[in-house]
Amino acid sequence: MLWWQWDDWERFIDWMALNGINMPLAITGQEAIWLEVWKEFGMTDGQIRSYFTGPAHLPWHRMGNLDGFLGPLPHEYINGQFELQKQILKRERSFGMTPVLPAFAGHVPKAIKEKYPDSKITSLGSYEVGDAYNAYFLDPMDPLFIQIQQKYLTIQTKYFGTDHYYGADPFNEMDPPDTTPAYLASVSASIYNGMSDIDPEATWVQMGWTFYYMKLWKDDPERLKAMINAVPENKMVILEYFAEKEEVWRNTDAWHGAPYIWCYLGNFGGNTEMAAPVKEVAQRIVKTENDTSHGKLFGIGSTLEGFGVNRFMFEWLFEYAWDKDVANTDVWIDSYARSKTKHIDPVAEKAFQRLFNLVYNDQVSGVALGSLMHARPFLTGLKGYQRPSKYDYKELANILAFMLSADEKSLQSNDYQRDLVLVTKQILDNLIVPLRKKVNEAYVNRDTVEMEKQMAIFLEIMDDQDRLLATQSDLLLGKWLSDARMFGSDSISKAYYEKNARVLITTWGNEGNQIIDYASRGLSGLISSYYKVRWEKFFDMLRKSIASNSDLDMDAINKEMAAFEWGWTNQQNTFSAEPRGNPLLIVKEIQQKYNSLFEMCNY
Repeated sequence: MLWWQWDDWERFIDWMALNGINMPLAITGQEAIWLEVWKEFGMTDGQIRSYFTGPAHLPWHRMGNLDGFLGPLPHEYINGQFELQKQILKRERSFGMTPVLPAFAGHVPKAIKEKYPDSKITSLGSYEVGDAYNAYFLDPMDPLFIQIQQKYLTIQTKYFGTDHYYGADPFNEMDPPDTTPAYLASVSASIYNGMSDIDPEATWVQMGWTFYYMKLWKDDPERLKAMINAVPENKMVILEYFAEKEEVWRNTDAWHGAPYIWCYLGNFGGNTEMAAPVKEVAQRIVKTENDTSHGKLFGIGSTLEGFGVNRFMFEWLFEYAWDKDVANTDVWIDSYARSKTKHIDPVAEKAFQRLFNLVYNDQVSGVALGSLMHARPFLTGLKGYQRPSKYDYKELANILAFMLSADEKSLQSNDYQRDLVLVTKQILDNLIVPLRKKVNEAYVNRDTVEMEKQMAIFLEIMDDQDRLLATQSDLLLGKWLSDARMFGSDSISKAYYEKNARVLITTWGNEGNQIIDYASRGLSGLISSYYKVRWEKFFDMLRKSIASNSDLDMDAINKEMAAFEWGWTNQQNTFSAEPRGNPLLIVKEIQQKYNSLFEMCNY
């Protein structure tokens, strides 16, 4: 949603309405409210906007994970998002939806300490981006806490109205300053009391991610129980955040009696890997609904981090919410195939059945699921945020060949061609795995002829991947960057937004940070100008290592890579923002070109 204009939002809200979604998170534009709030607590405009991160990192800033990175946030962005939120809420409410607005969870600017020196404020860190970007937490027992909560909700309601549901997520991936149940209960009570003092009908919506993710909540179940029980009954709704991986309700006495929403996460960082466990999810949801101990199951939802990936999964999920018959996924998959081909084609239906049984059966889309093509180069093992899925890679290549045997009407369908592109993309991603192994074997054996051969194939695959993805509008780096630049009013501001856009999908943080490539994704232009260049540099280092008969110095290599990566984020070279090429012809060409290599295409 980062670079969405109103047309994008309008289409998405209409899509939500058509899918029966009735409780959307609505957190856009809150920085305008906070700007007014913090000024009333004595802070200057400069201090406040420097506390905000740049646009790309606002999701983490809003959760209290880091401050100031790529800031200060421009006024034009703050004002534009404020007006956009008004349009969003108006349309969502026109469909009878109940938007969830944000509330205060304790995250404050460090500079507020200057005006309130006796306030109890603790550093929560910054995801190791650097101490200069640390986020800070105000103790809920401090009298200032409820004052801020009340001021924020008063001003927000003045501008945005209210539907009485408020999202607040204290300690997201951060350790509380005190982990005793009594303290955590006081946190909950203060957050909720601040809400209910302004809105007696307030219901607090809290994401359950941190209770799944962080060990401290599992070490002592009384901590979570204390937080929940400190809020009046049914006034805290928990998002069962990553239920396709782990259903926390089963280990917490159904969230200790709190209403909860069973959520499919499905995507971290917008990674473009094919992975969505439709059959696993279908079994889990049915089992949960039929379990008499499931407590106050309140609804079904999704908590994805990125759009445009494994889209069918969300079509299935929200259809199931209203039609339990789609729990029979085999029947649903046939209807899905027909929605792609626009007619009955037994070959296409069989192809999708094979595809779902292979890739979309139980491949849970976890953190760091991505292509080795997108990884900072190394020769063996899995590191960072690229860990390919495990299944029979050769069978996926066979499925592509079968998909291409569909009838002509299917092959000419734009939607069917889109799936052909995505399957082909995944096959090329998969093919990189055994190719890297061959490069490594040749390097270890000091066989330069074989190494050059395998490296050439490796890079050629990246070229073909880039050309393949160029056929799809939403898989273009050029569109991502041009959408970002549209937010700027002059060359300086356009460059600022482009920098944000580039950093998010590459370094994520500053030069040499540990979250490199968290939001890696397959985009035409990104492959050719960033991922491929890194591999070319790495292959040059392999050549030098053999020529000098020396070991690879990975510390030096990573330092050089970090410098290149950060340098790339400062570039402003242009890429096509319009798709080009015939997707069907390119898919057929790639399939024929690499057919012989598919024989080695196993995980």
